[in-house]
Amino acid sequence: MLFLVEVDHVESGTVSSPDAGRAFIEQVIFPTLARLDQLVAEKTLVSGGPVAGRVALRLIVEAESSEHLDRIVTSLPLWAVAETRITPLVTVGERRDHVKKLLERLAAMRS
Repeated sequence: MLFLVEVDHVESGTVSSPDAGRAFIEQVIFPTLARLDQLVAEKTLVSGGPVAGRVALRLIVEAESSEHLDRIVTSLPLWAVAETRITPLVTVGERRDHVKKLLERLAAMRS
């Protein structure tokens, strides 16, 4: 199953001090990027990545189930300090098949 995963840091752009900024980068940003690299290597992260100019991610993830997806998302260090939205997706082929069947049903209703 494919999912669109949107992760947005709640306080994006706010750094209380240089030490806090450095700690956030070392403890959240770099580990999140490392985890994304692992997901790419596992072919779980199909597409997407960090959003330019923001502390945010937009990912297309392939997971076996919603439970599997939950484990993937919660493994991202950024998840603990972010709002997350997940949208299940269908493939283009699945949508095409569905629309063809819908068209056939509509044509049968006209007859």
